[in-house]
Amino acid sequence: MQTVALFGVGQEAGEILQEFMSLYWQTVKIEAVFFNDSKFWGIEILPGIHIERLSEMVRHRFEKMIICGTPDYAEAVKPVLTKKMGIDANKIVAYHDWLEFNSGVHEIDWGGVYRESDLVHKLKDCVTLNELETFYYNQEHREMTKYLHYFEVYDRHFSKYRNTECVVVEIGVCKGGSLQMWKNYFGSKAKIIGIDIEEETLAFAEDQVIVEIGSQSDPSFWESFKEKYPRVDILIDDGGHTMDQQIVTFEEMFHHIAEDGVYLCEDMHTSYWSRYGGGYKNPASFVEYTKNFIDYINAWYSMEINENNPYTCAMHSLHYYDSMLVIEKRKMHRAVCISMGYEM
Repeated sequence: MQTVALFGVGQEAGEILQEFMSLYWQTVKIEAVFFNDSKFWGIEILPGIHIERLSEMVRHRFEKMIICGTPDYAEAVKPVLTKKMGIDANKIVAYHDWLEFNSGVHEIDWGGVYRESDLVHKLKDCVTLNELETFYYNQEHREMTKYLHYFEVYDRHFSKYRNTECVVVEIGVCKGGSLQMWKNYFGSKAKIIGIDIEEETLAFAEDQVIVEIGSQSDPSFWESFKEKYPRVDILIDDGGHTMDQQIVTFEEMFHHIAEDGVYLCEDMHTSYWSRYGGGYKNPASFVEYTKNFIDYINAWYSMEINENNPYTCAMHSLHYYDSMLVIEKRKMHRAVCISMGYEM
């Protein structure tokens, strides 16, 4: 994780600072925030981080200095930072040059992108959007927040279920936007079931959409849920993202998913955060827990792995993406290798 400092300059600096933090707070460490306008000095912009004056830069160590201002302001201030403040020019980058990030499979002309809103406009007009993205960017719906590369993954693994009588379960209803998206994507034959702990999410139920209230970390909730819904084709875990919640959900529900169904867990980056019960290489994290699945699907080849475990014959494939795991189920049997062709 890169350590950065932010420098706000110009009238739009405050807005750009907030935008930077909303987009990148999970993937960078913000060491310090500076402002060229004295009326902002001392304001706490993040827990434990107050906006400082330029003279305080010498106290901090960072790998990049992000100039949060318009392109004109950014160019004008670079000489000040290099000549007067002694900042290495290679460490300085304007916000609009830093803005490029993973937007999925789409070809984007980043040269014309200066703010998040510019990117959204370009994506709205993109001719390569899939049906999920078209709904997300261009149709009216309730609020939802998604990493932009998720839509490619969803479409890759869910498209075969479109216009079928599939049962789709999503844990984590939030503002209800994704329930509308799934209903639109899977079509009029699908049943969409949302699960949340908040009673107010019941208001998002509608034709084809059911909302159930319960905790994903409670095995007794899952027992009653499975009795009520004997068939699940797709399970999407977008719930509380703690290690206990993800592990309990998987253990309670994986075998309840249809034999040829799909399990998807998203926002798995919380496995690297201690406040969610994770941490890098922490054996209690969900990422570390799922690494055992690689052994399960290869159990036939090792005397040390019990091939009668409950997963070897049920897991067809594991698909790891940035912050996501998708498991495609299929009834599996021992593989064999057969030679064919002429012997030379």
